[in-house]
Amino acid sequence: MEWQALDATLVLEYAAWAAVAVVKFVVTPSLMMATGHPWWVAWAVTAVGAAGGVWMVWHSGKRLFSWFEERLGSREERGKRTFTQGRRRIVWLKNHFGLRGLLAVSGLISVPIATTLAAKYFRHHPWVMQRLMLAFALWALALAAASWWVKNAHLS
Repeated sequence: MEWQALDATLVLEYAAWAAVAVVKFVVTPSLMMATGHPWWVAWAVTAVGAAGGVWMVWHSGKRLFSWFEERLGSREERGKRTFTQGRRRIVWLKNHFGLRGLLAVSGLISVPIATTLAAKYFRHHPWVMQRLMLAFALWALALAAASWWVKNAHLS
């Protein structure tokens, strides 16, 4: 892909790729490179899309949980929560690995899930949202570099 001025079509295409990065973060750099975009564009668009997704989920999460509580009733009204095996595993992972563990695996889980977990369990830590955005930018860089390597490995 040759360098070209940003026209409206290209801006809309990058906005669509950024939206895809929120939902399917792991595959977005590879798909972008397969469609002819350079690695740095794949990295930048994926990182910006993930950062926008983190911001959107982080700030809309409070409203979403309020909406659920309005529909289902408060926790006290619904009764005691059942401590299932899955919830036990989440609490063990949170206690054992903490925020650093979540940041380390954030690229492997989706942007909304990682952001919801960070907002729920680590909101009181300083700069959590920004650290999550940085983690996704680093994951995007690693995924774009790996995609570039795979794409160009057979050419040498």
